[in-house]
Amino acid sequence: MRRYLTLSLLLAAVAFISPPTHSSERDTKTTPKTYQAEQVRADLTQLYENLQQGSYDLFVHTSQAEYEQAYQTLMQQIQGPMTQLEAHKLFMQFAALAKIAHTRIDFPVDAYRAFMQGNGKTLPMDFSVTPSRITISNYYDSDSKSPIKVGDEVIAVDGQPVQDWLAAIQTYIAADNTEIMASLTEGQLVPLLWLHEGERDSYQLRLRSATTGEVYEYTQATLAQDQQVAALDGATATSPSEEKIRDFAIMRGSIGYLKPGPFYNVYATSHAEIWDTEEFHAFIDDAFATFVAHNVKQILIDVRNNPGGSNSFSDHMLAWFADRPFKFAADFRIKASELSRASNQRRLTGDDSNNETSRQLAELFAAHEQGDIVSFPVEESVPHGADKSVGDTPVYVLIDRYSYSNAVSVAAITQDYGFATVIGEKTADLATTYAAMESFTLDHTGVEVGYPKAHIIRPNGDLKADGVTPDVSLDFMAATELSSQAKLERVLDYLQQE
Repeated sequence: MRRYLTLSLLLAAVAFISPPTHSSERDTKTTPKTYQAEQVRADLTQLYENLQQGSYDLFVHTSQAEYEQAYQTLMQQIQGPMTQLEAHKLFMQFAALAKIAHTRIDFPVDAYRAFMQGNGKTLPMDFSVTPSRITISNYYDSDSKSPIKVGDEVIAVDGQPVQDWLAAIQTYIAADNTEIMASLTEGQLVPLLWLHEGERDSYQLRLRSATTGEVYEYTQATLAQDQQVAALDGATATSPSEEKIRDFAIMRGSIGYLKPGPFYNVYATSHAEIWDTEEFHAFIDDAFATFVAHNVKQILIDVRNNPGGSNSFSDHMLAWFADRPFKFAADFRIKASELSRASNQRRLTGDDSNNETSRQLAELFAAHEQGDIVSFPVEESVPHGADKSVGDTPVYVLIDRYSYSNAVSVAAITQDYGFATVIGEKTADLATTYAAMESFTLDHTGVEVGYPKAHIIRPNGDLKADGVTPDVSLDFMAATELSSQAKLERVLDYLQQE
């Protein structure tokens, strides 16, 4: 039930825009906040100039000529007042032109929350999206007359070939390649549909049956969220409440299973606590101590569907089975800028004032000029020692195309240093990547913008922008008809055969 998990993350995120201001706004008593054309143009200019100043390389995937043309075109299109959401959408699309996942403006959570709370209607389904194919992965309509089944392939929407239809929606998503674009689209497709065109009563779908291969058409009505939730049953979806954030267990009598969850403090109640490692480190120590006590024959670390986080969390986990010192990157190249210096200073003067990395960055920015490229020192992490080690027990790291950010780094470290065997499905996210995000806020609309100040090179020094390819590829990981638990059972079958 990927969409409901995604929505829970969206709605829990820190939002930065005012209540709904789109044509789908439900509260007629609220007057949408608007901005004059000159204010929107000023923010667009600020957005473009700041992205150039702060980004490590804004034009690595999209040429400066292309970006300049898009900027001039948008400036001419801004002729009258725009609502908050209209401006937010325009800025999202402009930032996404960079085709860099960390150059982005996030989805307008507050507006979508208000829409949903106002009983807004959306397509009652989730999609599995690959660069070449879109299928129905969950269906939330209890109408017995509907022919739609999980697994059916979407061929066209409203008479448009599905790839053409999807391309317009994907203009809001920042992605380095088609694989990342597909994986990021999958969890946000229904919310992005609302963002792109507001609320609709229905969509005309053309689909191909997964069971018969026959092509059919169906007019799918949109449904309010309470109607979709009422249609859920155990045969078609998994309740988010059943998903544990972190977990470990002894499986099949001899396999130590660890799901570390995100590499940040998921239980934080304030920004200051997000990077507090105490809870995570204690959890990891408890898990591995249990594995050692039970003398497990293999250890499986599951970082599927993992959003990532910080290596200050994951390095502690890796140190349980690393056999030599290691670094999360071969090089960490930072572009110095006044914009990044100011962003870093906000951390130092705010809740994150005890962050040693921020203090090191402040020294770096003070010592270098705008535009300088500097290698930030990457400190070695060391194994814990014999008293906190799994010894020679084989370790496997399970990845999929939904392993992101630091979860990809974990896979790259274990593979490049030979600490573990990486199994599963190739990651969409990149091991060598533009990252280390900073942010700035647009003066008039208050929209927050993220950009990558660094180029992080995977431990083996490979400069190619590519995901982590597992040492052992498991074909069934890509099977959309299999649940996460079903895939795990097959992974356990594989390990028992080793």
